[in-house]
Amino acid sequence: MKMKQAILTHPKTIEFSEIEKPIMKANEILMKVKKIGICGSDIHAYYGEHPFMSFPIRLGHEMAGEVIEVGSEVKDIEIGDLVTVMPQEFCHECEPCKDGRYNICNTLEVIGCQTPGAACEYFNVDSALIKKIPKGMTDEIAATVEPAAVGVHAVRRSGSVKNMNVVVMGAGTIGNVTAQAAIAEGAKSVLITDLSDYRLEVAKSCGITHVANTGKVSMKDAIEQAFGEEGADIFFECVGVGETVNQAIEFSKKGHDIVIVGVFGSTPSINLAWVQDREFRIIGSLMYVDKDFQDTIDYMAAGKINMKPLISKTFKFDDYAKAFQYIEQNKDTSLKILIEM
Repeated sequence: MKMKQAILTHPKTIEFSEIEKPIMKANEILMKVKKIGICGSDIHAYYGEHPFMSFPIRLGHEMAGEVIEVGSEVKDIEIGDLVTVMPQEFCHECEPCKDGRYNICNTLEVIGCQTPGAACEYFNVDSALIKKIPKGMTDEIAATVEPAAVGVHAVRRSGSVKNMNVVVMGAGTIGNVTAQAAIAEGAKSVLITDLSDYRLEVAKSCGITHVANTGKVSMKDAIEQAFGEEGADIFFECVGVGETVNQAIEFSKKGHDIVIVGVFGSTPSINLAWVQDREFRIIGSLMYVDKDFQDTIDYMAAGKINMKPLISKTFKFDDYAKAFQYIEQNKDTSLKILIEM
């Protein structure tokens, strides 16, 4: 039986082809793909600007699907289950893996980035990477678990945000879910900043009460309006530019943490003199681990993380290329774009 797939063959070039439906291994499940998401790494790849992805590549690391076959060794997953996938393929043998930090495995490969993704009608995957979706959650929301888990992991990188005043810089998808995750994890108050009024309005609709357009109000004033004399306890940089990192350095309390979540397209110039003098901790955050992913599903099922307002538009699979063109033409008003398979 044949199936359709979409391959990014060159920058800005997506080609459809037919291949044989995957043959499943004993430890795998086969899913009928329902939805896939387009994220920042996909966009970088589309323009040929992703440093760790090469052509040709089948994208699709954010996904939801219905299980249609189950391997003989698979337990606790049944035909008909709605599932999503934790798209990390790791070695289990290196030091990070042995420490439980397989998100930074020395030979990490990500489905849809270094190995073929779910931009196809049917997808087979190791059942160990499968996460079942609770009853009542739609496939469109299930396809957004992966980016939401990035935010949950980021919030946990400094240890805890409980009873803290949190600043999230950048109100794109990752910034939004980082702010929502901070609230879910017990932050005292959360401020999210951006240059887009649209993104800030979406943030408010997700329950983030303090928002500030730092093109119109200074970071200093925004922090004072949100937290008063207490100031900010921790910053999450979700933009990926040096200017915002330096703002975090300028307005952080001495001895506090700055978590870097944004992906940088170029090497920034950072004020390390202040980092040294004020004993800041600069902490990186990459993807997630299993507990982050499962807890994200639980938060979403409980209504503590709301992804619905972030879904800007859904395109049919045949219009996959048009989805990227839409994002290019509507950068300020495009958050999460989904593809319906």
